[in-house]
Amino acid sequence: MTVRTRLVCTKCGVEAEKALLPLYEHEKGIVLRDVEAFRCPNCGEFVFDEKQIIKVERRTQLIKVHRFSFKRKLTVSGRSLVVNIPEDIVRHMGMRKGQAAMLVPVDDKHLLIEVD
Repeated sequence: MTVRTRLVCTKCGVEAEKALLPLYEHEKGIVLRDVEAFRCPNCGEFVFDEKQIIKVERRTQLIKVHRFSFKRKLTVSGRSLVVNIPEDIVRHMGMRKGQAAMLVPVDDKHLLIEVD
């Protein structure tokens, strides 16, 4: 027997429906992809059940373990802007020349780079 989780929107009191968030920032600067949640059909507010929030917190912690940062200036190559990736990051992520990378604008100040 499957138990269906029912969550009610804290703003409207309307029952929320299952949804998949393509990008979700649980903590500042940590963006998760494809996060399961519940969405209010009335106001659009997102609500999480206990299992969903535990999964989000675990995924966030995994990212924090690998998190470090470097500040780099944008340079120019032809008509494009270029960011040099420090050797420490290249080594940490096992990156190599010619490898494909997906660039996803998150908002006006954040860019997510996903390496194949």
